[in-house]
Amino acid sequence: MTAPDNNMDRAFQEFLKAHPAFESTRVLDELRRTEYGRLDRLGQVFLDYTGGGLYADSQIREFSELLEGGIFGNPHSDSPASSATTVLVDRARDSVLKYFNAPTDEYVAIFTANATGAIKLVAEAYPFQAGDRYLLAFDNHNSINGVREFARAKDADVTYVPVIPPDLRLDEAQLRTQLDQPNEGGHNLFAYPAQSNFSGVQHPMEWTTYAQERGWDVLLDCAAFAPSNRLDLAQ
Repeated sequence: MTAPDNNMDRAFQEFLKAHPAFESTRVLDELRRTEYGRLDRLGQVFLDYTGGGLYADSQIREFSELLEGGIFGNPHSDSPASSATTVLVDRARDSVLKYFNAPTDEYVAIFTANATGAIKLVAEAYPFQAGDRYLLAFDNHNSINGVREFARAKDADVTYVPVIPPDLRLDEAQLRTQLDQPNEGGHNLFAYPAQSNFSGVQHPMEWTTYAQERGWDVLLDCAAFAPSNRLDLAQ
């Protein structure tokens, strides 16, 4: 009865000798088996990690247990149900800040319906005035493009930085030229994606510091970047 198992073990060891890199990915195979087994059961492939990650089996179980073990209401009062929700919201906000290593004296986490809603908040709140500048990358998501209408409504200048084929990276020389010419004494907003939704190109994070040192506020779109990359806001 044990011979088949021994044969399988020997075959597997021989396989590892021939393909040593396979061992380094076994943890991913185990993760797929325990958390995403429905992919194999349903015979499907899920690739849309830019739009939203696939939820794990453990998340479903833990969320179900949370709802079964508590009573939660709108966080608008001091009732037990409301207070229970407030605790969860505060805990979620703290988790977001810690995940991105965001200093609490510089950042606050605000929950919105989606990235478009978050960007619209910035557009509505940013104090554009005549002569101010809005500089944006050509490969921004359409939500970022929408900010230009708020800028133009206040007679602010809108400038696009083009991408260069075939790699579709931003024209860095032109970008630096534009960043070196802020509206002195005015408001300057630079918006670009950490990772392009269109091409998948990841743009340098160093541009944020470069822009800020020259008097620009920076709107960094991380919607496509954050699901598969670590973003450290303390840097």
